[in-house]
Amino acid sequence: MDFMQWKISGTSGDLIRVRLDKQAYVRLFDPMNFESFRRGAKSTSEGGWSERLDVEFTLPYKGTFHVVVDLGGTKGTVKATCDILRR
Repeated sequence: MDFMQWKISGTSGDLIRVRLDKQAYVRLFDPMNFESFRRGAKSTSEGGWSERLDVEFTLPYKGTFHVVVDLGGTKGTVKATCDILRR
């Protein structure tokens, strides 16, 4: 499985902004669900397929999260950046 991933540490209310050059899956995982996703097991995340090129998440609590961008197994490439805006 090919994907881009950023490990983000933040606090409740911090804003995560992902910018894409084309449509892709954009998801926010907690560490446990990211590990399940990485193994190909059932996982839960915020987000999903994005037709928008700018995606934002607000962190629900203080901790570490993983932002993942992928094409869901289809061929191709996507370019993305991920920034955190502290509150």
